[in-house]
Amino acid sequence: MTRLVLLSVGIAIGLLGCSSGKTALKRGHFDLAVERASQRLTQPRGLFKRGYETAPQVLKEAFVHAYNQHQSTIRRLSLATPTDPNQPPAYRWETVYQEYTKLQTLTDNARRGFIRRGQTFPCEACMEWLAAYPSSYADRQKEVRELAAADRYQVAEEAFAFRDENRLAAKEAYLNYHKAMDWVPDYRQARAKAAEALPFAILRVIIEPLSPTPEISPGDNRELQQLIFQRIGQNTTPSTFVRLYLPDEQAGDGYLLHQAVQMQVTSYWPYQETTTTTSTTVYSNKTYKVGEKKINDSTKVDIMEKVSGTLTTHRREIRASLTLSMRALDTQTGKVLWEEPIWESRNWVTEWETFSGDERALNGNSLKTADIFPPSRWRLYASMRDDLAYDVARRLRAKFARD
Repeated sequence: MTRLVLLSVGIAIGLLGCSSGKTALKRGHFDLAVERASQRLTQPRGLFKRGYETAPQVLKEAFVHAYNQHQSTIRRLSLATPTDPNQPPAYRWETVYQEYTKLQTLTDNARRGFIRRGQTFPCEACMEWLAAYPSSYADRQKEVRELAAADRYQVAEEAFAFRDENRLAAKEAYLNYHKAMDWVPDYRQARAKAAEALPFAILRVIIEPLSPTPEISPGDNRELQQLIFQRIGQNTTPSTFVRLYLPDEQAGDGYLLHQAVQMQVTSYWPYQETTTTTSTTVYSNKTYKVGEKKINDSTKVDIMEKVSGTLTTHRREIRASLTLSMRALDTQTGKVLWEEPIWESRNWVTEWETFSGDERALNGNSLKTADIFPPSRWRLYASMRDDLAYDVARRLRAKFARD
C-alpha cells in the first residue's frame, strides 16, 4: 500500500515537472508558461513525449505575449507626463525597473529551454526566432536605476525645503534620500543631505519626573521614578526618528521638544486578604462493617456500608495591585496626545483541608496543608514596582517604535 502511495505521488510530481506550460498559456500566465516549458525542455523525454514535443511552440508563443506585455507597460510608464490624467503612480521608474527585471528572467528562462544536454551553447535551429530579441537588459536597467534615483531625490529635495518648520517633511526627505541611494550609491551626495535632514526629522520627547501622589510615600515614589529612568536610559532611541530625554539630560540638543510624557501612581492596593471554605461529603471506595443485625432469632450478619465524612477546603488569597497613569502632551499646544494606564497585580493563594468523620473515607489520601509563609506587603510591592518600571519602558518603546 505504501509503495502505491509513493508511486502515485511520484507520478503526480513527474506530471507537474513535465508540464509543457500549455495550461498557463491558455490562462494568460505567459511568464509562468515560459518557465514551465523551459523546465520541460531541459528534462529527459521520459514517458511524457507529447509534452516535450509541444513545449517549444508553447515557449515561443508565451514568450512573445509576455515580451509584448512587459514592453507595453514600460512604454506607458516611460511616456507618461505630469499632466496626463492617467498618470501612473509615483516612482514610475521603480516599476519600469521591475518590468525589465521580469524581461531578463523571461529571456533567461527561454534561452535555458534551448540548451541541450552536454552542450554549452544554445541549439541554433531552436534559437533563430529568439535571436531577434535582446539577450540582456543590463544597460536599460542601469539607465532606469538612475531615473528612479532622480525621482526619489527630487521628492527628497522638495521635502527638505520645509525641514525647519515641518518634522514630517524632514523625515520624508531623509527616507527618500536613502531610497535614492538604494538605486544609485550616494546619488548626488544624498548621504550628506540625509544626515543634514535627520536632526529636523527627530521627534524629541522629554520624560518628566513622576508627579506626587497620595497613593505611596514620597520615598517610594522617588525609588519607582529612579527604576523607571534606569529602564528608559537603557534605550533612549526607540526608532531612528525618536529620542527620549530624561530630566537630568540636555534635552533637545538645541532643537524643539515636541512631546512631554507625564506619569503618576493613581492606585495602590497593598494587601487584600480573603478566606473562603467549601465542604463536601466524601465516601470510601470500599465497604466496611458498621454494625450487626439479626436475620432470625439465632443468626447475626454484618452490616457493610461505605463510610463517609466531611472534607472542608480552606482557601486563603492575598491580592495586591499597583497602577500608574501615563500620558503624552504636545509641548506647544498642551493637547493630550494619548493616555493609558499601566498596572501590575499579584495574587498569592494557599489551600488546606480539614476532615471530620470516618477517616477511612479519605481512602488513604493525605490532607492538604497550608503554606505558612505568606508574602509580606513589602515583598508584594517591591515585585510590582520592579515589573512596573520595566513595563513603562517597554510601553514607551512600543509607542514610539514606528514613528
